[in-house]
Amino acid sequence: MVFLDIVIAFAKWSPLGLPPGLVSIFIVSAILTLLLIFVYKWTTNQKEMEENKKRQKEIQEELKQNKDNIEKTKELSSELSTIAMKSLKLSFKPMLFTFIPVIIIFALLKEMYKVAEIGNIIYWGKNIPIVGDGGGWFFCYFVLSLVFSIIFRKIFKIH
Repeated sequence: MVFLDIVIAFAKWSPLGLPPGLVSIFIVSAILTLLLIFVYKWTTNQKEMEENKKRQKEIQEELKQNKDNIEKTKELSSELSTIAMKSLKLSFKPMLFTFIPVIIIFALLKEMYKVAEIGNIIYWGKNIPIVGDGGGWFFCYFVLSLVFSIIFRKIFKIH
């Protein structure tokens, strides 16, 4: 019971008058995104990813310059799709390592916020069809993880 009380207190923690749940989802998002970024970095060939990204940019520039040359455009488009497929294959490996743990963590977060009786963390005032009148833990996690992902990828130079 003590552990559950600690989890609920963490979920409801709201320093500085912030909405209950916002600080906890901020912390969870930062930690989980950082872990996922490290797994991605350790399980992908960063040098190859960087080369693919550079080559894709080069091809896109060549495509802009050769808009009128249909043969060259077809050739470049084919090469671009081949490189994109290589990059996609490289990014599947980290997904294999992270998919099940992330699903489990999401299930735990759902239960944590349900037990703590926290619905919407952010309210936007109007009831929007399908979306509702605010964002819950998943919405906040999603937005925060996008922000943290951009920041951490820049800091750790991940491609």
